[in-house]
Amino acid sequence: MFCFPYPRNADVESIRVPLITRSHYPITGETNFVDLLMTALDAETQKIKAVKSDGQESTGFDLIHSLASALQSCLFFGVASEALGRSIRHEEFVGTDPDGPRLSIDLRIPVWYWRELRARWDELDDSLTAAEFEAKRAQLKKLYKAAQIAVIYMDLLANRLEDDKLTVIILSIYMLLYLVAYVLKFTTLKVAHTTTSSAPTKLLKRRMVKNGWCEKRLNFLDASPMSYPAFYFLSSLKPPRINGEEHSSCSSKRCLVTNKLSKPLHRTTECLCEDVVVPIDRVNSIVAAGGIPLVRITRSPLGKTELEVVPYTPSSRFIAISHVWADQQFGSAQNCLPKCQVEYLGDVLSILPISADHWGLREWVANWWSARPGEIAPPSRAYEYFWLDSFVVPQAVEHADLRIKAIESMNLIYAAASHTIVFDKGLQALDAGRYLASLVYGGRPTYYSPQDENLLEVVASIYASNWMGRAWTLQEGILSRQIVFPLHGSIAYLKLLWPYHDDGFGGFWDYLVTRIPKDFRRSARDLLPRRAKPESEVSKRLQDDSEPFREAVRHELFTHMKKSLHVEDYKDYARTPADRAARFVKAHSLLQSRTTTQAKDIPLILMNMSCMNANAISQSKTIDARMKRIFYGLESLPVELLFSDCARMDPCTVDAWIPLEIVPETFDGRHTLKLSPAGFTFQTRKDAQALKFYLLSSAHRSDRFRLLLPDWKDAKSLKYNVEVLQRSNGKQAAAPTSVWCIVVDNQSPERGARFVVNRVVGDKYFLHFDCPLRLTEINDSKTAGDAQQDPELECGAVSLNGKFIIERSHEPQDMSISRPQNPEQYSDRLIVIGQVVFSIIYLGERYLIRVIWGDENSMSTLFYIFWGLWNFKQRHWVERALIAFVHHAWMATYQPDWDPNGHWKWFWKLSNWEPPIPFRTLNKWWCTFFFFLSLQTSSWSGVATVTLYWLPLFPKQELINIQAERTCLQALKEFEKALDPDHISRLKKVNNLGTLCRNQGKLGKVEKTYQRALQGYEKTLGADHASTLDMVGNLSNLSADQ
Repeated sequence: MFCFPYPRNADVESIRVPLITRSHYPITGETNFVDLLMTALDAETQKIKAVKSDGQESTGFDLIHSLASALQSCLFFGVASEALGRSIRHEEFVGTDPDGPRLSIDLRIPVWYWRELRARWDELDDSLTAAEFEAKRAQLKKLYKAAQIAVIYMDLLANRLEDDKLTVIILSIYMLLYLVAYVLKFTTLKVAHTTTSSAPTKLLKRRMVKNGWCEKRLNFLDASPMSYPAFYFLSSLKPPRINGEEHSSCSSKRCLVTNKLSKPLHRTTECLCEDVVVPIDRVNSIVAAGGIPLVRITRSPLGKTELEVVPYTPSSRFIAISHVWADQQFGSAQNCLPKCQVEYLGDVLSILPISADHWGLREWVANWWSARPGEIAPPSRAYEYFWLDSFVVPQAVEHADLRIKAIESMNLIYAAASHTIVFDKGLQALDAGRYLASLVYGGRPTYYSPQDENLLEVVASIYASNWMGRAWTLQEGILSRQIVFPLHGSIAYLKLLWPYHDDGFGGFWDYLVTRIPKDFRRSARDLLPRRAKPESEVSKRLQDDSEPFREAVRHELFTHMKKSLHVEDYKDYARTPADRAARFVKAHSLLQSRTTTQAKDIPLILMNMSCMNANAISQSKTIDARMKRIFYGLESLPVELLFSDCARMDPCTVDAWIPLEIVPETFDGRHTLKLSPAGFTFQTRKDAQALKFYLLSSAHRSDRFRLLLPDWKDAKSLKYNVEVLQRSNGKQAAAPTSVWCIVVDNQSPERGARFVVNRVVGDKYFLHFDCPLRLTEINDSKTAGDAQQDPELECGAVSLNGKFIIERSHEPQDMSISRPQNPEQYSDRLIVIGQVVFSIIYLGERYLIRVIWGDENSMSTLFYIFWGLWNFKQRHWVERALIAFVHHAWMATYQPDWDPNGHWKWFWKLSNWEPPIPFRTLNKWWCTFFFFLSLQTSSWSGVATVTLYWLPLFPKQELINIQAERTCLQALKEFEKALDPDHISRLKKVNNLGTLCRNQGKLGKVEKTYQRALQGYEKTLGADHASTLDMVGNLSNLSADQ
């Protein structure tokens, strides 16, 4: 029994930490672990000296062994003992290593420690007063921060020593600190996450490659770092694959496994069924006319399986099929599939339950009428039509133009589909159990879902699957409304990969209560009569905690999967160039971990993910022209693209700097290339140091040379060995001026880029890109002889000041398309527009009633009942008509012939207009005002009406924050009446109020609140008190946020 989860039925052994230390840690209450570590290291050094004095040899291994022993004694057992309040014996953690007689500790940490740790702090919470408990908590928090600083220092040292034993001990300390942070609450502490330069991260990466992961897939850590327990779980999981793939030779830049298109296999080896061919002439005619073919499986009068093809219409309800071609399941180069595969596809489509969005009166009545708990609805067959590339993308060589046209319409297909079904053989073979479930909360069961206890394995398997490694998956995940994964015996909906039972962390009420600041809850509890808590209740809850952090790890992996697949940000508008540039950076970061990213797929994917007009892709036939459209369409680009070692455009052109592939790169946002009438200008953020440009003294063009750079801090020069990473074509002639300059990256000085100075106008330098560079600093004492032997390769440099501009080749085109990826984002405007339209109709009807009947007050009660029902239905019709209109306009943007300046121009200008105060904010203010006005005037119909429209505008967390802020304000008013202005309890309420405001993004209000609390703490407790220092830390973090 261990704290952290491990893949079930995994044949990968858990990592065990060797027990090196022999000294027990005594509890001292000391929080300076650096001093304790140095003391322990000195003791180990004395032992080494004693060995030397006896005439025995000492090696570097002895020093590493001593460091590991001191680290394990002071940090691992020290933190564990201090948090638990007693000295822990080694025997309590240690077990026997399965591979030998050595004693070792399982990295997952025995569950008894978490039970005892949690029980101790629950007991302290119940037995101590608020002030006493907060003092204990502050002491542990200080210990946690000191240990975290010490282990980070040791991590940097282990990265240089490259010793696995020391690295494993550091990893175990990270896992232990996660437990302590969970006791102290994550909201007030920063838990250590994976970094590319961390020794434990590198160790787990090597473990993943050994387990079959592609090293390029591991680039996701750069875009989405995660905690060590979650990353350790992934490292222990083998990717779910049916076909064997060898990724041991792959690098972080490229995946060397290529999957060629082959003939699809039958469902079983014994099957010899015939192929089902799609009517390709019908497909070609629909594609040629600019339409989208949809397919339906039918039966002929003779019982033969056939395929019917129809064109897509805005009212069509269909399923998009996404699959892995390497699985040889639905991939075909002949526009046909075996009959067994077609029938299997039809069976999966038939059992999909009807979504609540597609329910009619009959479905709602059936759901209300049926109360049988074990009922499974018969095959719905609501989604008969589907889109599968093997059927509807012409594969013949003579129809290559139609093939390109069909592929370019894929963005519309996934955006318009009701569901996207993912077929991955590795996931289809995953047995996660099943239980009766419904798409509607409390509704009758209509399908089988994976069992809650297996959801972690489901989420992790999807994360590690081959389907997640595809470049197209990134686009499909963003565009699709609902993604469904068929498993072995069950169906997993991406949005519903969440347990349906109380998993021990509490339901919604517990979640709501925990969002209220704990200090306020404790103060309110202290006012009530003290009541002893039964011991059995705590013990029972803890004893049932098997793998207590299983759901916490699942929640983290699920969040990371949504960030890297179903990105919520892309559902909203990207109205400004800065928004589109930010999405380009995010898209580039996510594509770095896709193993099957082909150069020809990159332009379309980047355009869609950057919220640009992807229809313009069809106007360019080559990859170079398409990439040029993207980079000229973005008005802001990260400078780091110039330093990347990747394939680029033709070096004989002005646009030789534009990359043609995605390689691992980190963008920090400090330096950007801004598109201006003159070209791409280098710009630096206000709080960052500008890039350094140097003019080279030699016109010699070489792949390797020695460079002398003037140091801006010292008078001496710095020497570097310079190597060209991606060399331009050697046939390219040098510029007429033969003047070269380089730029050096400040963040990473070992790289830069070389340019040709084409012309100089005043203080403006107009540049042409040549190649990226790698710089390695050298020591004069080691390279003096080499410099004398090869002096012609030495080149000096002079610093340059001015404006540096990369010239452009043509006028950029406006390819912005400010629309959301989902028409649901129009709901905030549709509410207001629909209310206005309905009010006009309502007033017109009342006018007609008065004209026809004279006095409307004379009408009977029955008439008003029917009129009320009529108005309700009328409002529904108005909303449906507006949604259909918006959906039609939204779908038109995906058509190949769509023009942003066409007849829909007025609609998009109206939709994209944003007042100085955001429209959604204005809508919330109005709804809030009308709600409280109706509440004050006892207009309960107004309260009900606004509530129906108001609640959907607020995320659940925002509603909880509003309620918690109101509760804190009310408590603060009560404390102000009863306590002094500088009373500790009152200052804590002020601090809690500031934290809530910070969660809501009200940074201006937060600063005033924190300053008020800081002044009170300094006056009451002094400047060196822990609470005062915490307030100083809060203010510094706030400054970083601002």
